[in-house]
Amino acid sequence: MKSRALALAVLVWNGAAFAAPPDAPQPVHPRATVIIEPPRIGVGQIAQIDVVAVTPPGHRLHPIAPPTTLDGLWVLDAVAEPVQHEALRWTHRTRIRVRGHEAGAVVWPALDLALEGPEGERWTLRTEARTLDVASVLEDFPDRVTPFSYRLPEVEPAIPTWAAAAGGALATLAAVLLIAVVRQRRGRAIEATAPVGAPWTAALDELAGAAVETEADWRGASDRAARSLRRYVGRRFGVPLESRTTEELEARMPPFVLASRWPHLLALLRALDADRFRAAGDVQATDPLRATLAEARRWVEDSIPPEVER
Repeated sequence: MKSRALALAVLVWNGAAFAAPPDAPQPVHPRATVIIEPPRIGVGQIAQIDVVAVTPPGHRLHPIAPPTTLDGLWVLDAVAEPVQHEALRWTHRTRIRVRGHEAGAVVWPALDLALEGPEGERWTLRTEARTLDVASVLEDFPDRVTPFSYRLPEVEPAIPTWAAAAGGALATLAAVLLIAVVRQRRGRAIEATAPVGAPWTAALDELAGAAVETEADWRGASDRAARSLRRYVGRRFGVPLESRTTEELEARMPPFVLASRWPHLLALLRALDADRFRAAGDVQATDPLRATLAEARRWVEDSIPPEVER
């Protein structure tokens, strides 16, 4: 009897194993985690923080708003990657870039992720806190006496003694050439006397288009206006702005050709940045943005050369 019972048990076990193999895929339960790479950076360097959530199919993860105030870190941007769809699970990933600006151990806080199911049910996934070490780079830059900018630090080559001695003579020559350069740039800026194809025509058209977009997409409208202003300054005055942040522009000396217009331009860029970099989910009134766009349009109109027929 015992041998028959044992044989029956073996048959049942084998049948169950055949019906449901142990490596068969199983439905997943919602979970989330944070990955920091690299876990240690130097002052001025960038780390990537991936916030990853795995859910069953049909679930939606609300946009993630990264923390805005972190001692030792600047949050540069946050980009939600396309959702990876698989048969039994969906993977949601948001990539956040941060730059270290102060040495020490920085705690990336736990985040509450809002999740919505296919039937409209809602709950919260919580990630664990992580630590990112920001190391000093004083040994690599012993002569640095001012803070690093938003960009990566660059090693400045040592200036030979003979170059320093020649600096005075070159400064005099540069002063003479500066006047010629300014006049040349101004001449290039007013070459087109007709509105068609002129930089101010394109800028005014872009700003008008941004004003139309304010109701449907105020964030996109502010971004379009900011990029249009930066392009216009590059084409009209020969001052490239598209590769610099507003904070970096505030820290530099005003360009000679824009000395009187520089503070007003920076105020417009700051106002537009406040809208286009606002946290996800924020609601913005369109009236202040329309006022900023109208002011930007007046700034462009006031900078059109008087020789041009409007």
